[in-house]
Amino acid sequence: MWSKLRLCGAVLGLAAVSLTMAEPASAIQGGTVSKHGPWAVRVYTDGEPSCTGTVVDPQWVITAGHCVRYDNWDVAFRVGSLDQRRGKVVHRVPNATFFAPGADVALVRVPRLGVEPIKLGRGDRVKEGRSVRAYGWGATCAPPKNEASCQSNVLKQAQVKIVAHSDRRCDLLVGSGDFCAQRGSGLPAGGDSGGPATAFDRAGHEVLVGVLSASDRTDVASFGDVTRLRAWITGVIRARGHQGARGSGPVPAGVE
Repeated sequence: MWSKLRLCGAVLGLAAVSLTMAEPASAIQGGTVSKHGPWAVRVYTDGEPSCTGTVVDPQWVITAGHCVRYDNWDVAFRVGSLDQRRGKVVHRVPNATFFAPGADVALVRVPRLGVEPIKLGRGDRVKEGRSVRAYGWGATCAPPKNEASCQSNVLKQAQVKIVAHSDRRCDLLVGSGDFCAQRGSGLPAGGDSGGPATAFDRAGHEVLVGVLSASDRTDVASFGDVTRLRAWITGVIRARGHQGARGSGPVPAGVE
């Protein structure tokens, strides 16, 4: 069950992945190579590629909580390139990682980035039957192949479709703060944890609606619902963004 519920590469044995592996021809178990995603960041744990994240503020990255759970992990982010072998590397600010209530989502403060953040989506973008776009640098193969052998050097994307929270395929994956999505043009896998799910708002702008938490590697994946965490996200950034680190931990939902 653990391998089904968690995708964090460094924690689950992807630490042996080399940044010099051959570049894959496809993405996220059958998606496509992304041509856009300036706010996407590759997450490293103790120097090894492990997860994916998203810039939501010039000094804040959002990712899965299980990717950054412990203070003694050396967590770093590579930003500014769709190729994880290029770009700028920054380390998280000590004692400035905050975990969302009721979802596998974390906000991590970093030194100021020269990256345009993605905007947060609203609830009308997360409805059953709607298609969203998942991004990540994770595995391009499926079990029984070793996911550590097929991590992508380039950012990948795939369309997935939101299904009912009550869908039996989602039973072991989703929590109260998640939405579940089924395989479309591909499916996220190991190393994609924390990666963004996006939709387009009424003005045609790509916005963040989810943070990848888990996948069964076959049919469905779960995402922390960013639209339900908007108040928490903006509250953390406003309260902590310019006051220095105050210690890790949750900030109550609804703080503005």
